[in-house]
Amino acid sequence: VFQSNSAADLAGLWSGQALPPAAAGAVQDFLHQYGGRGLAEIDLGRVRWREDPKPVFEALAGYLKIDDPSQAPDAVFKRGETSAKAALDTLVSELRQTPRGWIKAAAARFAAGRMRRLLGIRESPKFFAVRMFGLVRSELLVCGRQMAAAGELAQAEDLFFLSYRELEELAAAADLQVWRELISQRRRAFDMEQNRRQIPRMLLSDGRAFYEGIQVEESAGNILFGSPVSPGSVEGRVRVVLDPHHAGLLPGEIMVCPGTDPSWTPLFLSCGGLIMETGGMMTHGAVVAREYGIPAVVGVDRATLRFITGSRIRLDGSTGQIEV
Repeated sequence: VFQSNSAADLAGLWSGQALPPAAAGAVQDFLHQYGGRGLAEIDLGRVRWREDPKPVFEALAGYLKIDDPSQAPDAVFKRGETSAKAALDTLVSELRQTPRGWIKAAAARFAAGRMRRLLGIRESPKFFAVRMFGLVRSELLVCGRQMAAAGELAQAEDLFFLSYRELEELAAAADLQVWRELISQRRRAFDMEQNRRQIPRMLLSDGRAFYEGIQVEESAGNILFGSPVSPGSVEGRVRVVLDPHHAGLLPGEIMVCPGTDPSWTPLFLSCGGLIMETGGMMTHGAVVAREYGIPAVVGVDRATLRFITGSRIRLDGSTGQIEV
């Protein structure tokens, strides 16, 4: 079923309760727990996976295209776990050779164990905040649909173009024409912003914006540089992704994108490398790339415009060099 249908068709089958029971049950369990997440999930106005599960099916379809067992998600995770343990053993062994080494070695092993068990907790506050946002969004949509059905709004999502204070004023207003005009103006401005192709790499408090990467291409024209944030090298075909909902990413392809947030994470399990226009050592894409052992370079000026899907490149996440 997954091989013969697109992600959009699979989402339609799921909504129509026409998926095979095993798949439908697994997806339902996942969406029950994580359905409140989505692209730019801190924004109440953005669609959640529960409303449009197409990104989930896109990721699942990508996983099923992985025909090399060593590249399967569980195998990748196991390799990372083994590598981390080996690194810790090496550190402990070297510490033992130093003065009072047994104390240092014991402290290092204790601290590493605590970090491994507890570091994931740092994600809990945002997880529950996003879950709360999802609940708030669901209730606002209920109100919005009622108002749209009554002709008071053009569509349910109009409510997301108003602030909380404005929503309170809207609830008490007798004439909604002024609010409809305000929403229409903001929606036009929002739609215009969707045409923006480049995000500033850096914004300063005095209002200056910097778009360029850390280095321009060499004279040969086939070399680009960015900030190296996840070590290793990879050679493969490029896949330019502007929206994770329409990624079409194939296993082993090098993903080129403006930037990432947690909703992009499922794509990391099938990509062979990562290039981002924005970001630094501690931004989402860089951290996840290191967790999954994927070579990554960020801060590459206009990467989504310079690279073409299907072209072949060599990416070095240790030096920041990208060769076409």
